[in-house]
Amino acid sequence: MAHAASSEEAISQTFPNVTGNIITRLGYNGDYQAEAPRIEANDVFLQVIASPIFHFSDRLRFNTELRVETVAPPNVNRAFDDEGLFARILQLEYDLSDQFSVHAGKMTPSFALASFVTPGMFGNSYSKEIELIDRVGFGGSYRFGDDTRGHHTLTFNTFFKDTSVFSESFGSNRGRTSIEDGGASNTEGFDSFTLSLEGRDMDRFPRLTYKLGLIHQGRGVDGVADETGISASLLQTFQTAKGNSWSLIGEFAAFDNFEGTADNIVYASAGLVYQTGPWTAVLSGTWRPRNLADGSNFDDYSVQTSIEYDLGKGYSVALAHEFNRDENLDNRRLGLRFSKVIELDG
Repeated sequence: MAHAASSEEAISQTFPNVTGNIITRLGYNGDYQAEAPRIEANDVFLQVIASPIFHFSDRLRFNTELRVETVAPPNVNRAFDDEGLFARILQLEYDLSDQFSVHAGKMTPSFALASFVTPGMFGNSYSKEIELIDRVGFGGSYRFGDDTRGHHTLTFNTFFKDTSVFSESFGSNRGRTSIEDGGASNTEGFDSFTLSLEGRDMDRFPRLTYKLGLIHQGRGVDGVADETGISASLLQTFQTAKGNSWSLIGEFAAFDNFEGTADNIVYASAGLVYQTGPWTAVLSGTWRPRNLADGSNFDDYSVQTSIEYDLGKGYSVALAHEFNRDENLDNRRLGLRFSKVIELDG
């Protein structure tokens, strides 16, 4: 569950209160040596991700994620154009007990892990394609384990693609999703679901996080079959004697009838993260072999390197480079970010 606060966390303030954070980024992306029909363009933009959690009691909360960002890819050089405000998460959550919780609303159903945890500016270029954004539904979570066996969460969600006014954006409008647009889970019925199991803090596997996922998405009006998929993810962190850390990330996800088509696609992602003092260096990539319904076969991949420096007081600056191949077309891009994180302390 995105942005869910565990009932085990003590909130010292009186209710209601607000926690979460706001991330603001001033960014630049520059595509170069792009093969047609890719566009070589410079893009300067502002991104704001506000994720406040409104706690009405120790059991009831409202999880949100509001974004300001570009809602269309660049086709010419641009600066602060095509920016739109939209809601990515509007989810009410209630703890029935210390172990059980239920939630409903606009959500990002729990499935894979890499697109959320891989650092680096372009670390999720391909893996974010399997994020289940703009879904509406409900679900529940069961938490179990202890400090010895680890803490584990089993989550179930059923959902469909958002076709309400909340699928639009204010400012530059990305347009309202319609059921006629088709696509996986665009059915306006609860015939799509995910099931995931996530765990961490196990004595036998210190600093290891795992996640297993199962997905079924009903086909839309243009679909040929329902989508099914699985995912398996691992995140392992090692601490050195000098206080530095290494993190290894791996994920495998495979889909039949991806997005309701007859295409079969695999996403295999890996990442290596090194942190020392204020510096974070990342090498990551995703391999995306695709067997398409028209007989085409592509071995797409993306490789990115990035380095980030923590300036303190929530400020940071990062530089990155990506090489990707998409349908046998090569593209390179540079990225620069200046970021500020504001913590909402309740």
